This record gives sequence, C-alpha cells and structure tokens, in this order.
Amino acid sequence: MIDFEYKAIASNGERHQGVISASSKSAAQQKLDALDLAPIELKSISQVTLFSTLFEQKVTLDHLEFFTNELALLLESGVRVDKGIDIIRKSNVSPALNRLLSQISMSLKKGMSLSQAFNEHEALFGTLYISLLKIGETSGNLPEVLQQLADDLKFQKDLKSKITTALTYPSVILCVCVLAIYFVLTFIVPKMASIFTDLSLAPWYTQVIVNTSNFFVNYELFIVGGVLASIIILFYGLKRPQVKSWFYVKCSHMPGIGKIILTAERIRFSQSMAMMLSAGLQLDTTLELTANTLKQEELRRDAKQALKQLKTGKQLSQILSKTRIFPEFFLSIIQVGEETGRLSTVFNEVAKRSRQDLEAVINRLTTMLEPIMLIFMGGFVGGIVISMLMSMVSINDVPF
Repeated sequence: MIDFEYKAIASNGERHQGVISASSKSAAQQKLDALDLAPIELKSISQVTLFSTLFEQKVTLDHLEFFTNELALLLESGVRVDKGIDIIRKSNVSPALNRLLSQISMSLKKGMSLSQAFNEHEALFGTLYISLLKIGETSGNLPEVLQQLADDLKFQKDLKSKITTALTYPSVILCVCVLAIYFVLTFIVPKMASIFTDLSLAPWYTQVIVNTSNFFVNYELFIVGGVLASIIILFYGLKRPQVKSWFYVKCSHMPGIGKIILTAERIRFSQSMAMMLSAGLQLDTTLELTANTLKQEELRRDAKQALKQLKTGKQLSQILSKTRIFPEFFLSIIQVGEETGRLSTVFNEVAKRSRQDLEAVINRLTTMLEPIMLIFMGGFVGGIVISMLMSMVSINDVPF
C-alpha cells in the first residue's frame, strides 16, 4: 500500500486535506470518489530516500504535547473526538502533524475507536499512551486521561529543554575551542614555523607542534571531509533504534551524564506507574507497560525481570531493590505505599522528589563543566602559543 497526500473539495464546497492509503494513484482517486471528494491535488508521500530521511519533518514532542492538550480541552468542552481532531488539524501549521491527524481522522471515519486509530502509530505514541487511551474510552473519562498524558508530555518537553540548555554553553565552548585550535595549527603555526630552516635543531615541543600543524595542513580536505561525514553518519545513525539504544546505554555509564539519565528514567518510571495505577490497572499490567517506557536498555531489562518476580508473589519494593532504578530511600517510600495501599500517590511523590534531584544534578554538572571547558581551551591554545614564543626566544641557538 502507498500513502497519498490529497487536497479535495466535497460536494457541499467544503475543502478537505489528508492522507489516504491505496495500491495505486488511480485506486486512491477511486477511494476519494467514494467519499464524495473531488481531488484537487494527489501525490505519493511513501517514497523514502536517504536524503529525505535526513531532512524530512517529523512529529516532535512539542507537537504531541500540543495536540494532546488541545484534544483534552476540546473533549472537556463537549466536542466529539473526530470533530476535535479536525479542528486541531485545520488550525495546525506543521505538515508532519497535519499528516498524522489526517491519518487518524481517516481511521476514525472507517469506524475505528480512538485507541485503535492511535495504535496504527504505536511507534510514535508508545504502548503507555495507547493503553491509557483505551482505559479512558472504557471508563468514560477520556478528557481526564488525555490531560494526564498532556501533563506527562509537558514534563518530558521541559526535561529535554533543561538538559539541552544545560549542555548548550559547554558545547559552544567546546566548538570554539576546537575551531581556535584548528585556526592556530593551520594558519598561525605555519607562518611562525617558516623562521626555522632546520626544524630538527628546534626544541622538541616546537617540532611536535610544527609536525602536527603540517599534518593538518597536508590532510586538511580529508580531515574536514571526515568530520562532516562523521556528523552526517552520526545524525543518520541516531535515527535508527538500535544505534540510538547503544548510544544511550554508553552515555548512561559516563560520569555525570549517567546520573542524569538514571534520574530521568526514574522519573519516567514513577510517573508511568502513578498514571496507570490511578487509572485502575492491575499492578502486573502496570509494571509491564511501564517497563516498555524506559529508554535505557539495561534498566528496561531489569524492569522486565522484576515483572517475572512480581508474578511469583514477591513484593514490589523487594523486587525493585534488585534494579538500579531506585535508591534505598525511595524503596522505603514505595514499601510504605504498598502497606497503606497508596502506591499511585507514593509514585507521584517519588517522581516529584526525583525531579528536584534532577535539577540539582544538572545545575552541578553545568557549574563544573563551564570552568573545565574554559581551562581546557585556555590551556591548549595558550600552550601552543607559549611553546612557539619560547622557540622564538631560543632562536639564536637554531641555525638559519
């Protein structure tokens, strides 16, 4: 089947646009005719190339949070689900989100439920989102469930923003440092090195710097090309789930960054548990769905192992103590929640305290990284300049 993006006019003059699946363009046109739609524009959007994969617009976390929050507000106001999705689609300017909402709208018109329509895009929404939608449909409190999901997505968006902001300044300093070193080695050092006629008689540190500079100058095209190719390969590779998972696991073992990832995963785990327990899911089902929300492969494996032990009758706090997700303090709180029957409230508290911990960790890491990067930049560039100046001072000992 091929996906076709269309713009069409209904018999009453109303304009429609969306996505329809068919085996060919003529079959897509026949489907539109059956829906009493006269197509103005009909084009395939299923052809994927490396270039389009790198630069295609995709539905982002911001889009999902906006859509979920708006749909919750519309349903709370008494608007039907299909009408609400059409309203959001018409007021949205993102082509990627527009295509997604068009596909969901078409699924609803075929008679699917909202959770079934969303389940066709499970890779985007995730099992937790779809499971809670199904619960909301069954219990009749869909607006409340959507608002909970919107709050969770807003937290994820804020968390991503905080981490990005915390790492922006050190990243800029690192880039400036690399560019400064490259400029010194390819422009400054070659001019200063021209004063030596016999480099073998220059100080050893001068020989190292000049030889390094010659390497950068002689292989400049290969170095720049290799760096650009590496960035493109990394950018493309991180779009693949296997590469992204491997990279995420490696980062989780790095000092500082590993603690941020672990705390973020604890928040994700706790919020998912709290939402599903408050929605009325059984503990084993809740733990199974929550395990799939974790991004770190090792922690996800630990959570799934904990699920097997839970089914044997062991206490939740006992099995979670064998994972790396929760420290001793939080395990004691979870144990209290088990004994009092208030696990959802307890997990909300754990998520709240973990958010405070995460902010403290990010602030500490940022405070440490800034001077370290400045010292590294100043030391490296300054070391090269001082070495060359020392060589010039000792120039009387070097034959011209």
